[in-house]
Formats: sequence, structure tokens, C-alpha cells
Amino acid sequence: MTKQSRGFVRRRSVRAATALALGLPLVLSSLAGPAAAVGPAAPSGQPSAQAYKDGQYIVLLKGEPLATYDGGVAGIAATKPAKGKKVDTDSPQAQKYTAHLNRKQQEVAAAAGTAVGESFTTAVNGFTADLTAEQAAVLAKNPQVLSVSENEQLSPDYSSTEFLGLPGKDGAWEQRYGGAANAGKGVVVGVIDTGYYPDNAFLAGEEPTRLARGAAPEVGVPYLTTDGKIAMLKADGETFIGDCQKAQGGGNSTRAWTGKECNSKVLSARYYAEDFLKLVPPAERDPKESISPLDIASHGTHTATTAAGNDGVKASVDGRDFGEGSGVAPEAKVSVYKICWEDTNPSTGGCFTSASVAAIEQAVKDGVDVLNYSISGNNNSVLDPVALAFFNAAATGIFVSASAGNSGPTDTTVNHSAPWLTTVAASTFSNELQGTVQLSDGSKYRGASIMSSEVPQTALILSRNAAVKDDGKKETDETENARLCLPGSLDAAKATGKIVVCERGVNPRAEKSVTVKDAGGVGMVLVNVPTGSLDLDLHAVPTVHINDDGFLAKVAADSGLTAALVNHDTTGQPEPPLPQIADFSSRGPSTAVGGDLLKPDIAAPGVGVLAGVSPLEAGENFGFMSGTSMAAPQVAGLAALVLGENPKWSPAAVKSAMMTTAAPVQTADGEANEDKFATGAGEVDAAAMADPGLVYDADVLDWAGLLETASGGDVWPDVKPIEAKDVNVPSIALGTLTGPVTVTRTLTALEPGSYSAAIDVPGVDAVVVPEQLEFTQAGQSLDFTVTFTNDSAAYGEAAMGELTWSSADHAVTAPVALTPVAALAPPAVTVDSAAASGEQAIDVTSGTDNPIDITVEGLVKANALTEEKTPDPNNITAASSITSTLTVPAGATTAEFAINSAAETADWDLYVMTPDGEQIAVATANTSESLTLTAPAAGDYQVVGHLWGTSDGAATATGTLNTVALTGDAGNLAVTPDPLELPNGQSGKVTAKWNGLGSGSWVGLVKFGDSAYTTLTINVP
Repeated sequence: MTKQSRGFVRRRSVRAATALALGLPLVLSSLAGPAAAVGPAAPSGQPSAQAYKDGQYIVLLKGEPLATYDGGVAGIAATKPAKGKKVDTDSPQAQKYTAHLNRKQQEVAAAAGTAVGESFTTAVNGFTADLTAEQAAVLAKNPQVLSVSENEQLSPDYSSTEFLGLPGKDGAWEQRYGGAANAGKGVVVGVIDTGYYPDNAFLAGEEPTRLARGAAPEVGVPYLTTDGKIAMLKADGETFIGDCQKAQGGGNSTRAWTGKECNSKVLSARYYAEDFLKLVPPAERDPKESISPLDIASHGTHTATTAAGNDGVKASVDGRDFGEGSGVAPEAKVSVYKICWEDTNPSTGGCFTSASVAAIEQAVKDGVDVLNYSISGNNNSVLDPVALAFFNAAATGIFVSASAGNSGPTDTTVNHSAPWLTTVAASTFSNELQGTVQLSDGSKYRGASIMSSEVPQTALILSRNAAVKDDGKKETDETENARLCLPGSLDAAKATGKIVVCERGVNPRAEKSVTVKDAGGVGMVLVNVPTGSLDLDLHAVPTVHINDDGFLAKVAADSGLTAALVNHDTTGQPEPPLPQIADFSSRGPSTAVGGDLLKPDIAAPGVGVLAGVSPLEAGENFGFMSGTSMAAPQVAGLAALVLGENPKWSPAAVKSAMMTTAAPVQTADGEANEDKFATGAGEVDAAAMADPGLVYDADVLDWAGLLETASGGDVWPDVKPIEAKDVNVPSIALGTLTGPVTVTRTLTALEPGSYSAAIDVPGVDAVVVPEQLEFTQAGQSLDFTVTFTNDSAAYGEAAMGELTWSSADHAVTAPVALTPVAALAPPAVTVDSAAASGEQAIDVTSGTDNPIDITVEGLVKANALTEEKTPDPNNITAASSITSTLTVPAGATTAEFAINSAAETADWDLYVMTPDGEQIAVATANTSESLTLTAPAAGDYQVVGHLWGTSDGAATATGTLNTVALTGDAGNLAVTPDPLELPNGQSGKVTAKWNGLGSGSWVGLVKFGDSAYTTLTINVP
């Protein structure tokens, strides 16, 4: 009998492969660390392991929430709102359905021996719960459960209006959006962040009054309800009603919070502190933190004012005047949802997943039109709780802008992979705020600076040469601390009166200048090693932030050099091209759904953005920040502009309008940046997006079809599954191209027109059918296909280009990113062989017309333990588990672990602890489980095969626990033909042959060039 397994990282189970940090009495100890590296990466790109440990979780159930429930429960009618309407959570049907969901949640929790914490029913169907690792595993096994996700602490991701072409008589405000006085009118932007500072001029407003008797509300004009809340008739005809929450415990002593701070600009301000107060001990909370919507960190104030700050606000920083500024949509209103809290741990951000979900729930109920989410997130799944909450928000018509992340320029770091989100990369937009370090030898170094005063030629010292001596520390530690200008690391006797050269890293950039000031320094040169982003920070002493470019070596070689710090560019060098993608901006490809969704979607200004900040941080009301956090609210504000003019447009239509009209991004040498994994569709164009001609529209059925595929089925059984490559987004991505591959898209006309297709992806043959689309009326939708076949593009590298539909008046352009591979093969094949010699066919799909070289590792006899155990779904005990230890030698290429069931009715799970204490689990609904680790660390691996249950009610079941390390070709496995010759796109077989095998389980690896691998397991009786 032959069993072709999907393998660990390719499994499409509803309960995806998980890493479980267990409190095992048997062999494993409790651990909070991340999962060990799993690989090689499977072409399907399914999410790999995630950590389970004792703690708080968000449990999502399969039943639809209020936002998308369209009937099906006996006696309860649909609660899904009509298109363009918000959810009515107070209707009798909504109350009945909420009660139904609550009962189901309580039943599921009780079955696992836990209780419902906070219940969610509007944007998601789920609840928080305090769980042991074992309870989390039990819940993951429940067929009513969609996912069990740790309640993580996430972090915020760190004039642009002029660069976007908004102000002025010829600007987009005047030409496209009714002028600044109407830009975003009737639209509410929700900001999920660190709160806001209510006294900032960008957020100033009047106290609304009640409507006169018999008067009807006006679009965009806030008023007081009879119970004192602020409401506003929106551009779409719906009414927003907010709430200004009072502080818990009276608020911060520096700026008290009464709950009366909201006004005609900020209509609502709420906060979500439950898990922060529960999970972060008081000693680890920032003493300035206020349990209220008050922002002490500036991040939320900055994002809110960037998106929708008032127009004509005079801004200055450190006494330097920067003229008048504005938010992108100055007439849009703001609704604040504070979910991020300041603590004393620099590695956490205080933004709990549960708070995000709760805020999204409330935003849906309140009726916001746009949400900005400048918070980090998942980068390998579209099924995490926040993504699913945003799915249901988008389904009700809310546009969501999310930051791409700040982990660039490393590949596969982009966050927020879901297609219903618009994921934003950060770009540069200004060369004005620069300074120069002028050395006494005549050399000049240009960098970023907002210093209000300059420093004349002054003695210069490397911070590492000014280390304070500490008898309790090693000299190397003293030097390292001083090199980074950590607090207290500089000797005042050496630094006083000098410009100190500090290196970037470890501690905050602005803190380094405080260290310099405390040691008597009069200026600072902040140096990136290696090259990185140049940031506009408010420093304690005049500072220029530069890239190294030989500066450190020059200063080290000549102790007599002096330097001057000048607050403008004196180098005479050409200005850097604009815009460019910031080094820190996270890059694709997305690892979710096989890499078949392109992320990020678009780029917007995110380097040195001037906006409002909280004076509780540094005593300033305005400041510069950089990050994709600053780019996302630019797009949120632009969405408000579009929705103010087109209130019935769907979120997908707004996203499409932005992407298909985007402008090119530059490289450092002034060429067009063709890296779609960095730029997405390109730089957003505020004017062009108002008239895109055509849109790639999508709705809940498109997205639910993707979720049905990504989850492995049975979550939305009435929804037709849709492959990620065919989701109707304004981009095309294929994580693995073995040609030909056809993708399908639909375009909807905003006005009649005739469009012709042109596509260019270097090295790839692309055929569009039909090549011409004739739209005879507005609202008409037409389908087309594109078929891709690799011609000469390199394997394993992305081929990038564009697809453009052109008419006499419009060019509708979508980015394309395809990764050709030489072969695709199943990641795991298991064979039950009756003899010591045998053979097995392995299916392979070719991605090339050239021969594919095949290599093998093994076969090596696995350490095998076969035992009969008693199922236990609640505990991992000696009675329910098989245990083993695998010693991996130095230089091993692969380690394989598997628990194989003797019967199809048993459900076994696999747990592995690595030598460095990381724990990994493969705990799905499958009968047997397996795990492959590439380049494993040498040492002892503790392994457990746990019998979770039996579907036939059997009292016991038999399983075999196999462990093995591969170190090379053992000479007992051969694969023919070698090389494999198949035309591109055709499927065929290779034959694996083995001999001389004794009784036991034997494991080997078959590699197809550099593109694919198959783990081969041979069981000999």
C-alpha cells in the first residue's frame, strides 16, 4: 500500500500545523520560545508552525459573525447588512443571533475545560480564553473551531501632502475633491493605534450642539444625540455614532482625561486595556501611561493627523518653523481606538491581538468608512484573527489601510497578506531636511537633520574612544556600550565640548543624543553601520544622521580632524531621486497562500513625515516620524478623499483605483524600480486615482472563496473555493510557475470605453484573452484570462512586469510577479514495502524544457518505536504517548520525525523539542504526522508521538514513532531517470529504487534540482 502524504508544510488542514509549547510531565518542559525553522519551504506556502503555550488565546469559530451572516440557522434571519449599510447590532434578529453565537462559544469553551473571556460576534465569531497548552490543543481539534491563536503583543510600525500634489489651485483637492474645505467631507476615518492627544491643533474642533427641533442632519456636520454622544450623517447616507470614554482611574496626572475631549473633529475615542492590565504587571507599565484614549507615545496622534488632520495648521519643531501643514483628508472626521499601551519592555509593543479584534468589532458597529492599522502583524497567513476581523469589516464596506512592516530590505517580511487589506510600503518624498558634516580636511557627508542650530568647527571624538571606565565591566563591554552611546556609557572628561560620533543600533536614536548631552557633548554624528534609513529625529544636541561611506575609518585614522554640523546640504552632490522605497520598508513575496498574492499593494510617503505628536513624550506638539506606520495613514486619508466623492464604492474598488493609477518608484540611480516585492503597484497618485476608468472589484464571495481554499474547506461549505491566483485583485502573483498557468480576472467599467491589453514580463511568455474589451455602459463587468509560460526567466527568481489595459483616456496597470521553478513534487511519500528491495513512482511536474538533475540523501534506517497507547485528548501522559530521543550529528543536512498510525481511525500528533529548547508540534486532524528540519543543529532532540483520539471509539491504537538524521548518499537509493527530461508544464514520474533494506522504517530525500524535494519513507516488515 502506498500513501502519498501532503507533508508537514503543505498540509491544508483546517487546524493548520502548529507548534505547541507543552508542559509535558513526560519529556518536554514549558517554553515560550518560537518554533524552530521548518523546511525546505514547500511550494504551496502554507503557514508553518506557530507556538502554543500556557497563556491567553483567541479562539475563532466557523459560524459567520453578524457582519456576514446571511441566514441558515433555524428561526434566525440574516443579519448581514445590505451593500452600503452598516450592521444593526440592536435589531431583534441580531440579538437572537448574538445569543446563538454566545451559546455556541460557551459550549466549545466548556468542552475544553475553560471559559469564555471576551466574546466577539460582530466582526468575528470567537472569544478570548486563558488556556493551558493542552487546552489549546483540545480546542484546535474541535471541528467547530476555525483557529486557535495566541493573543500576541504586536507593535506599531514607524510637507507629504505637497508631495502628493494635494494643495494649491492646481492640486488634487481643488481639481478632484471639491477643495480643501470638502476633502473627505462626510467620511469617518477610524485609527486603531496608541490613542491621540486631544489638544493638538490638527485635531481641534468645536463642541457639537443638538439639532434644532425638526431639523435634519447635514452631511459631514456633527451633532449631539439626546444621550450626549456625537453623531454625523455620512456621505453614504448612514449615520456614525461614537462615544468618548472616560478614563479608568482618573487618567494621567500630566494631562487628565475626563471623557469630554471629543469634538467636531474627533467624534469618538475608545480604549481597550483589559488584556494590558491583565497580562502586563504594574511594574512593567510605563508610569506615564493613562488608561484612557490619551496618547503618550505620539504614534497614534501622528497617524490620525496624517490621515485627517485639519488644514492650515502652523507647525514647528525644536523652535524651527516648518510652515503650514494638513492631513491628507482635512475634512474627514476621526474615530480613535486605542489598543497599544506603553510598557518598559522594548521588545514588545503592548498591542494585544484581542484588543485589535475588539476595536475592529466596535468600528464596524460605529460605522466608520476607513480604518488605519499601522500595527505589525502576521506575514504567512490570511486566517489569523485580525485578518479575519478585517475580512468582515471590509465585507461591510470599510476600507482598511495597513502598514507593510519595517523589516526591510529582507525578503518575505511583508505583513498583512490578505487581499481585502491595502498593504502600504514606505517611500521617500523630500530632500529638503538635510544637514552636512563638514570635516576639517574638506570632505563633506550629507545626512538627515532637523536641527535648529548649527555647530562650528569643533573637536571630534568617536564614542568608542570616550568609554566610561567601570570596574564591574570588561573593557570590551565598555567599548561596545560607548560605541552605541548607551545611557551612562560616555566619559564626560573625554566628551565635554566635542561632537561625538555614535553608531546606530540597540537603543533609540534620540536616546543616544541624550547620552551625548549628559556627557557634555555639543553635537552628534549618528552613523549607520551598515547602510540604512536616514531618520529625522528630535535630538537633544544638534545632530546629522549619515550612512558610513568611509566616515568612521577616516575619523579613526586622523585624531586631529574637527567637524562642523550645518543644517542644510553643502555637498553640491545631485539630489537623490524621489520617490524611493525606504530601506526599512518590508519586502515580499508574501509567504501566505503559496505566494500567489502580491504584497505590498502600493507605496506612499513614509520617511520623515511631519504631523502631530503628543507633548507627553518630548514636549513638542509636532514631529517627524518614519516607517510604514506613517505611509499607511496617507493611503487611509486618500481613501477618505475617494469615498467622500464616491461613497458607494467598495473597498476593493478604492484599492483598485489607487493601484492601477500608481506612479513609478525610483531606484537610487534614477531608474524605474521594477521590484514589485518592494513597490507593489508603485507610488500612489492622488489625482489620477480619482478617475481610474476601470476597477478590479471584489466582494465577500471572492474573499470567502479564498478563505475556503486556504482553510482546507468545510468552513464556508456553500462558497465556491477560489485559488489565490484567481482572486480578483489588481495584481498578479504566482509563487511557483510551471507553465502554462492561467489566471482569471474581472474588470468593471466606471464609464463606457474600449480597452486594449499589453503585458510585459521579461523572460515569460504571457497571452491575454481577449486582447480587447468593449464596455458599452458603466457598471458592466467583463472577464479575461492571462496564460503564463516560462521562456527564459531564471528559476527560483521572480520575473516582474506589468499588465496594462489602455483606452483613449485611461491606462489601467496591474503589477505582475511570477517565480518560475524547475520542478514541483510531493513533499512526502510513504511506501509499505513487502521486501528489502523495491521501487516507487513519484509524480513530478516540470517547469523547464531542460534536464532536471536529481540527487538523493539516505536511505537511513530510522529509529523506530512501535507501541500501543490509550487515547487522551486532554493530557499528554506516558499512557497516551510514545517517546524517543534523536541525536543529530554535526553536519547533518536533514532531520526527519514522524508518527505513523497503524489504523486510519486513530489521530496521532507529533511534538519535538530541539537542543536549544524550542518546541514544535504537528497537531492536526490527520491520522499520521511528519516534520522535516533542514540543516538541523547538532544535539539531542526529544520527540513525542501522542495519541489524541480514535474515531471508532477504540480503547487503544498502535503507532510507530520514527526519527532519523540524514548526512548524505548512503548508496542504497537510486532514482531514474536522472536527469529528468519533461517539457515545461508536463507531469510525469520518476522511479525511486532501493535495495538491501532490513526490517524497519527507512528515510531518504529526493531533490529535484534546487526547486523541489520529496521525503521518501520505506516501511519494511
